[in-house]
Amino acid sequence: MFITDRIIINEKFKKYIKINVNNMNYKDWAEWYDIFYSSSEHQEEKYYQKISEDFEGKILEIGIGTGRIAIKLAEIGKNVVGIDSSIEMISKAEKKIKNKKLSKKISLINANMLNFQLNDKFNLIIIPANTLLLCENEEQQINVLKNCVNHLTSKGVLIFNVYYPDNEMINENNKEEFLFNTINLKNGERYILYGKNDFNINTQINNGIQIIEKISNKGNLLFRKKLKVKTRYLFPEDIIKICEKSNLVVSSMTRDFSNLPLDESSENIIIFAKKITPQ
Repeated sequence: MFITDRIIINEKFKKYIKINVNNMNYKDWAEWYDIFYSSSEHQEEKYYQKISEDFEGKILEIGIGTGRIAIKLAEIGKNVVGIDSSIEMISKAEKKIKNKKLSKKISLINANMLNFQLNDKFNLIIIPANTLLLCENEEQQINVLKNCVNHLTSKGVLIFNVYYPDNEMINENNKEEFLFNTINLKNGERYILYGKNDFNINTQINNGIQIIEKISNKGNLLFRKKLKVKTRYLFPEDIIKICEKSNLVVSSMTRDFSNLPLDESSENIIIFAKKITPQ
């Protein structure tokens, strides 16, 4: 029962699949997170790896997940402290880090980004993979940013990325499934990835669902799994506002893991922010 006719294929929807786990079912997300990201072009990992070369000292990653980005940083010699509220994610990251013999480079801490407290300060803090959007409201997003400020050195930099809210898509509010990608396995089987969005323009919440199907080499459906993910999206003006409320100043906002300025075709917003220090 694999019916492709019911799927809406829309290139503009693709960017919304590339988001981190939310706080609804960590166990399931830990199991399938790497499958979803294996279909990406890995621009995000390469971007943070390159940016980190300009910073000395340990790097703090908020929402380390299964270690996707931290491992890339450690591979070029960086020391990373990674926090995540999901013990399942932490456990999976630990296994991957050990397999790559990077345990001395990456420290894992089971903590919530809303209220973590570390006895350390960092020249670079990163919040990749739209993790800030997993907060349910503006107050929570500000709390996360304030926590980051408390852990930045006086000249430290916070870098985070969020998806660019497409007004046309949000207002259209199409709740149909869309095809995201197909991952072919060596044994002839394949994973097929779908997504479904449900935008609320009043709350700026997307109650999304990401779907994974496994298909046999004969074309039969082996299983179908739905994973819920809830994000509170931010427009550029919202980002500036919550940063200001968090004692941060935005030094730059660029697009799509590059130094290019934002425009209507942007899929991701990359934010550089610094803490406001007394004159």
